[in-house]
Amino acid sequence: MAEEEKKKILIVVTHGPEDIDRTYAPMFMASIAASMEMDTSVFFMIKGPLLLDKKWQEEERKKGDNPFIRFFDMAKDNGVKMYVCIQSLKDMCHMREDQVISDVSIVGGSTLIDLTLDADRSLFF
Repeated sequence: MAEEEKKKILIVVTHGPEDIDRTYAPMFMASIAASMEMDTSVFFMIKGPLLLDKKWQEEERKKGDNPFIRFFDMAKDNGVKMYVCIQSLKDMCHMREDQVISDVSIVGGSTLIDLTLDADRSLFF
């Protein structure tokens, strides 16, 4: 399917490790949408950037079966584009840019508006 013909879906993740059960569905839905050949983007904001912390992900991978990690990897393998809000990253999660895992675009809040306006559908979790 040509890129311009693909449906676009945006999934916004607002929860982090403090409420881990609420993080599984957005990553699972992203994996499904990408496997259906949709142009899929995930935007992490509020507490969501904590899920992208290199150290946290490394520790969770060592522990074993974390559904978020499993669905996150599946989404990345399916070509889902990942974005993290710089304002949430710094102001709400007190993280530095170098703490974010690779292959995630660090963007301003206005990118969320652009992605929302461009998407055929948006899901907020």
